[in-house]
Amino acid sequence: MLAALSMIAGCEESLPPRLEDPNAIAVDVKLFGGLITVRGGVPGGNAGAIEASVMNIYSEVLQDTPAVNIRCRIWLADYPDSAGVATIDISSLATPGLVQNGVLTILPHATALFEKRWDYTSRAGTPFWNILPLKDTTDSQGPFKLSAPVEVMMSDTVRVFKELPDYTQGPRAYTLQFEVR
Repeated sequence: MLAALSMIAGCEESLPPRLEDPNAIAVDVKLFGGLITVRGGVPGGNAGAIEASVMNIYSEVLQDTPAVNIRCRIWLADYPDSAGVATIDISSLATPGLVQNGVLTILPHATALFEKRWDYTSRAGTPFWNILPLKDTTDSQGPFKLSAPVEVMMSDTVRVFKELPDYTQGPRAYTLQFEVR
């Protein structure tokens, strides 16, 4: 997986394979809190977006066919049965130029950033805003429904390359609010 030059300054021998360091990357997955506006059943805006950063903390280049599978389990804290799963794959890579010819390359101390919008739907197919109590209200744009600020929990498992282990982060709390128009 580590990038290796097949030839070193006139030498035609390949470098020998070696075991990967399981601590080669640092992972941080977060959810952006705030007000999510739902129009026509589709959540929009920047609130609720998920961002996963994967930093190469290894001393050498990490390079291989990507095996990106980031699974974020998200649920309303007061409604544990509301859990849904947001899945992030290589198509969510937001850092340009890291994939060339089907190979993901992360230089030492560089970061691959993945971004995902999610629909906030439980595994049963129920949107979170249909689970929460909503208050009827009106503003200059007309009537809408508004939830109180609500605590949302997220835990995740991250895989980037098949030769590296999965990285898991336990539950963390975020605050969201839903505005349904």
